[in-house]
Amino acid sequence: MTSLLVQSMRDRVLWMLADSDGNMERSSLRRRVGWKYSILDPVLEELEKEGKIKIAVGKQGGYISLKR
Repeated sequence: MTSLLVQSMRDRVLWMLADSDGNMERSSLRRRVGWKYSILDPVLEELEKEGKIKIAVGKQGGYISLKR
């Protein structure tokens, strides 16, 4: 993937989180962006490594939140 496409994907995820008060279940985020987990998960991992989001894993699945 080109770096512009990757940046656009990251921006879309961050925008979706910001639009939902900064918190969202992983499954809800996947549905809203319309991507498969195989596409979404690497983007989430990169954002977490950069310190932009936090991923919490619970019994019901993952919960994503913006770091403020």
